Amino acid sequence: MTQALAEPLTPPPEARPAARIAARENNFDLVRILAALQVALFHASAHMKVPPEGVWAHLAEVLRVFPGVPIFFVVSGFLISASYERNPDLRSYFRARLLRIYPALWVCLAISLAVAGAFGFLPPDVVLSPHFAAWLAGQITLVQFYNPPFLRGFGVGVLNGSLWTIPVELTFYVCVPALYGALVHGRARRTSNALLGLVALASFAVGYAMSTGAFDPPEAMRTKLVQVTLAPHLYMFLLGVLAQRNWDVVERLLRGRFLLWIVLYTALALALRQEILGGPLLTALARVMLAATVLSGAFSAPWLSARALRHQDISYGFYLYHMVIINVLVELGLVGRPSYVLAALGVAVIAAFASWRLVEKPALARKGGRPAKREEHARAAP
Repeated sequence: MTQALAEPLTPPPEARPAARIAARENNFDLVRILAALQVALFHASAHMKVPPEGVWAHLAEVLRVFPGVPIFFVVSGFLISASYERNPDLRSYFRARLLRIYPALWVCLAISLAVAGAFGFLPPDVVLSPHFAAWLAGQITLVQFYNPPFLRGFGVGVLNGSLWTIPVELTFYVCVPALYGALVHGRARRTSNALLGLVALASFAVGYAMSTGAFDPPEAMRTKLVQVTLAPHLYMFLLGVLAQRNWDVVERLLRGRFLLWIVLYTALALALRQEILGGPLLTALARVMLAATVLSGAFSAPWLSARALRHQDISYGFYLYHMVIINVLVELGLVGRPSYVLAALGVAVIAAFASWRLVEKPALARKGGRPAKREEHARAAP
């Protein structure tokens, strides 16, 4: 360990086991689908007017301390940085990222528009307007978070509100080569760790200020705009990057120790949520422990994901379609019953399998590799 930390320059990717870690047996597919389920459960519960009651209320309290979107960002930081280190050619790197995100996103957009049109929310005067053209251009590029007035009457009032994370994730992809060029390449590992840590700390400060209202009121436009940038989220992504880059040190703390980490993290997170404890330092510690818990889960009983999912990476499709399905049920008035929530999740699973088999897997095959491998799934859906 001392020798590894004392190396004068960051070793090349092929010299470090961490740079090849994404290709090994792990539970990242399972982690991602569980994170997507966490997001979908709370979206369905809120929008379909099925508040947590009884046992579900206690379970919901625990599930709230495992927020799906930050979990996606940790996994993304770990896998994307490993992917870039394995092949730093920018053309190959960005081609792989774009093929992972956009084909499924565009198909989902087309289906979402068809659904909204079927319910009468896209009359000819709207579709032919410059406003619609501008909104559509944003949806197929980098502005998925914009919600136009002509769709605010459909379902929950947003065509697909989950897509606000797509611009954040795409910005992460762009940042990786920039961060490596500025803070990693040609530097000792301890130096690059410190620099990446400082950037993560600055990002955490922004996120903490926003969560406590110190930045601006949550309803303020500036707050909403900052929320859909990488500024308050980058630290979770960088925790994944730092873990991957230091896997030869971190692995011994995480591999096979999931039960220990999840108990420790849950205890601290619940104490913070119930305001038994508080403050920025403990909040930061909780986020680090969440990242540790996620990665420990990915490398404890690492065969579990393959047995449960059989290499069907349905998390991205599930994340894309769950709000579309919820919107349809809300528009039909199918709300107020737990059975409707279960129906929404079940249909989302079917849509996710269809998306994986018909869109995502064929798109990944165009990368020139084998899409069933973990290294071909180096993304988080958000």
